[in-house]
Amino acid sequence: MATADVGKNYPVNEAIELIREVKSSGSDDEKIQLLSDKIDEINKYIATFVSVLVHEIRKPMTSIRGYSDMLNQPALGELNDMQKQFVDTIRTNVLSMQKLVDDISDITKMRTGRLRPEPKMDMAKNILMAVEKDNKEFAEERKVALEFNVPDGLPLLNLDSTRAKQAINKLVENGLKYTAEGGKVVVTAGPADGGLIIHVEDTGVGMKEEELEHLGELFFRGDDELVTNSKGYGMGIPIVLECMKFVNGWVKWESTKGKGSKFTIFLPGMS
Repeated sequence: MATADVGKNYPVNEAIELIREVKSSGSDDEKIQLLSDKIDEINKYIATFVSVLVHEIRKPMTSIRGYSDMLNQPALGELNDMQKQFVDTIRTNVLSMQKLVDDISDITKMRTGRLRPEPKMDMAKNILMAVEKDNKEFAEERKVALEFNVPDGLPLLNLDSTRAKQAINKLVENGLKYTAEGGKVVVTAGPADGGLIIHVEDTGVGMKEEELEHLGELFFRGDDELVTNSKGYGMGIPIVLECMKFVNGWVKWESTKGKGSKFTIFLPGMS
């Protein structure tokens, strides 16, 4: 089972860690501070660039989605079957691009410090029920069974529940996406020392050892046919890693090619 290193493969984070190590060894403080300031400038530049880019992309996407929805209204006249198919394809692709833009925005904000944790008290069951609701339609569309085994009496959480939910959603979505029709994704939860353990296990394509070594790298995707034929951008696990950093949790995984994958998340409970 592999344990994820939060912030893995993000050069700026690695540079910051290196600065801390050098600083603790008593090296040239002035040069270290200069380097630290430059990294902050790079982070701000990246965040601003992505923010402007996301804003400008969202505007035409919103317009395209709005007009495609209007075309489906009977008041504008009936569409034939082929026209309906074209409109549905436009809408599906716009929604896919919207998710990509949202993911780029979120991971950039988290990595550059533009997004701050907002902890609040929440029940684990509420978070998991919301994830189940979010993925029910997709599971039916994929014809993959989705099971949630969530007992009562789970620990009370005090964390950024938005990020916790986002991480679990990504794992469940990936499980559904990379499991063939007739397969299964099972989510189980239970108390653990100091918090909550959540398992997301699927009967999907699984991963080879060499693929597991790259899991968590931004934009990395496996080479299985089911993976390459599915829409995706290799941002799911990197976002999970960043979310775990926000909630002071961790994620581990294990997978066997052709037999499926199992992801385990730990969320800290109320102290």
